[in-house]
Amino acid sequence: MIKGSPKRVVFFDLDGTLHQQDMFGTFMRYLLWRQPLNLLLVTPLLPVIGLALLIKGRAARWPMSLLLWAITFGHSEERLRQREQAFAEWFRPRVTAFPVVVKRLTDYLSSEDADVWLITGSPQSLVEQVYHDSPFLPRVKLIASQMARGFGGRVLAMRCLGHEKVARLEDQIGTPLQLYSGYSDSKQDNPLLFFCQHRWRVTPTGQLQQLE
Repeated sequence: MIKGSPKRVVFFDLDGTLHQQDMFGTFMRYLLWRQPLNLLLVTPLLPVIGLALLIKGRAARWPMSLLLWAITFGHSEERLRQREQAFAEWFRPRVTAFPVVVKRLTDYLSSEDADVWLITGSPQSLVEQVYHDSPFLPRVKLIASQMARGFGGRVLAMRCLGHEKVARLEDQIGTPLQLYSGYSDSKQDNPLLFFCQHRWRVTPTGQLQQLE
């Protein structure tokens, strides 16, 4: 790297990008499987949640926060932490990594002129537990959704999707955003990809397609 030259800023999504699965969605189904009584609360709320997502958009925070609350209501934080740890142990061997994308991530991390951001809609505590022994997690800068205790369960204090990803990265590195490259499987990340010089869409099979 030439001394004094700015670093390339690169972002990667996680779910559907570095690996195939939807971590947060799988976590909520995992909880319901082990806490079936919460279905009594979840079921009547599903039409409200579905309608809210339809009106507000899939990146909206409060509908998914309501779903998370309904799934976790009535369980102590200690119990939920135990469930979270058990989920991470169960989920880790089931992760299907996308080698092509992981190699891109590794290449950037090996470069001295790149700052790599992992920006994901999955909650930070889940990401850190599932990837606690990965070689890349300590080397990336992580921005993720945040769960918090509230109203007898858990809620989403922040949902890191869509324009929220832009706002959170702006908080960290300032405006206007000038990113070198971005990798995502989802159109939800188009607001952030807009600021990238090179934009990459990850296919369902883990291949890369460059966007115009």
